[in-house]
Amino acid sequence: MGYYKVLLVDDEEDVRRSIVRKLEWNSLGFEVVGEAGNGEEALEIAERLQPDVVMTDIKMPFMDGLELCRHLKRQLPGVRVAVFSGFDEFEYAKEAISQQVEEYILKPIDAEELANAFRRLRQSLDEEIARRRDVERLRHHYEESLPLMRQQLLIGLLDGSMEPDEIAGKRAEFGLSIAAAEYCVAVLRCEQEEGGPGAGEPSLLSISLQQLITDTLRDGLRYHLIQMPDKLVLLFMLDAKGGVKRVTQHLGQLFPISRRLLGIRLSIGVGGARTCPDEIKLSYAEACSALEYQLLMEPGQCIYIGDIEPGAAAGKSLDEKYIGEVLRQIKTGGQAALEAAVDALIRHLKDAQTGIQQCQIYLLELFTELLKLIRTYRMNTQEARQESLLSEGMMLRFATLDELGQWLFDYCNNLRLLARRERKDSVRLMIDKARDLLLESYADSELSLDAVCAKLNVSPAYFSTSFKKETGKGFVGYLTDLRMEKALELLATTDFKTYQVAEKIGYIDPNYFSYVFKKQFGVTPSKYKTDRMRTDESPKDNPV
Repeated sequence: MGYYKVLLVDDEEDVRRSIVRKLEWNSLGFEVVGEAGNGEEALEIAERLQPDVVMTDIKMPFMDGLELCRHLKRQLPGVRVAVFSGFDEFEYAKEAISQQVEEYILKPIDAEELANAFRRLRQSLDEEIARRRDVERLRHHYEESLPLMRQQLLIGLLDGSMEPDEIAGKRAEFGLSIAAAEYCVAVLRCEQEEGGPGAGEPSLLSISLQQLITDTLRDGLRYHLIQMPDKLVLLFMLDAKGGVKRVTQHLGQLFPISRRLLGIRLSIGVGGARTCPDEIKLSYAEACSALEYQLLMEPGQCIYIGDIEPGAAAGKSLDEKYIGEVLRQIKTGGQAALEAAVDALIRHLKDAQTGIQQCQIYLLELFTELLKLIRTYRMNTQEARQESLLSEGMMLRFATLDELGQWLFDYCNNLRLLARRERKDSVRLMIDKARDLLLESYADSELSLDAVCAKLNVSPAYFSTSFKKETGKGFVGYLTDLRMEKALELLATTDFKTYQVAEKIGYIDPNYFSYVFKKQFGVTPSKYKTDRMRTDESPKDNPV
């Protein structure tokens, strides 16, 4: 494997540069992949880079190192944290131990002491990977997996192949508890990286992923894990409404850990919440549909159907593979792939020598799914030519199946283009709303990514990716730029003191405001205000 990734956090750039120069990082098995000047910036960078080790100063403005540690341990449970401080005080050390800090280093930092600390960290990381890859331990866990009948019952809940009364009776028989306020289904697919551990032993790799899920998804989440031939499915039992957001946040932790420890790439789709056990199959269908959008998204994300298909219709018929492939290419494919899917459907009708009545029934099923898709994307019914699907004798207008296939391709390609436009419009509308929220609330010191996402009713992962694509900046960077613009305006047009300006734009700590302002503009707020006043008061030439 490659080097372990290190993120350095200190509010003084000189200190960060000094630490980088102190060690031969690669010889110790590490590489410094990023730096941050404060805790809030570090959290955003850590979310993106997924470091193995975060080395941070304790005393920093706005968010100190111990608070950063608390956030890291909650959001990235596999990360190791090393803190350094110039304060040799018992309370700091005690608090660091309580936050599960792996290394505590005193300033001034000695190169040999620092090297020894990272040798210990590497040993700890190596041992964790070795433990995960212990084939015998995985085999033992595989032998203790859930009984086959219990798995079959859960599969019956997902695909609707068992009657509700039959499922209810067998749940009691097998001791399978699913009582909850809401239900939500997530579908996971994994791809083995070349040369990764477990290659050639797919059953053991699947079991290792199941164990990793068990280790990661704690924190009070209740779920059942179902092994299917080509995927893993998680049925979540939620105790309160609004739990889907919590599910997506926890599932997001699996991506970096599974890639680092098991050498696999995950894709995850999440369906909407349902309140009745009989509707679990609808959430499962939505999760499968969400997974189809993986090609359109950045890797390493949970794709929630509510983010991609606002008002998504549940219970889509996914049994017919030819119909399902046409729908998938409309939603996520290109023109050539859609044409191939339509050709495959027409060939299937030809090869099966389908009678005219059966052919009409088959195509009515496709038309029904197309109507659902038009409603899901809230397409303009005239642009979508919806009346074509509803007209009587529609299929009698074509002399051959080839003529039908050409019409069907043209129609579905139009829907593909409309769906792409609707997705883009939906993202732009979401970003416009976010900008308005930031403009209204930038003075609120409690403003955060989670708060904005809660108001917009989208997941943070989806919002962050969309926001950066649309604006070219991360959420924190955009908010900081907005606050700095407002600071310039207040310093130029009012008599407010520096601490008053800080309060007006959402900074509780005026020292941190001054730090950010100087980093942005090269001068302190007070210096900027003084220079501005001198410029305004400079004598002007008298008119002749």
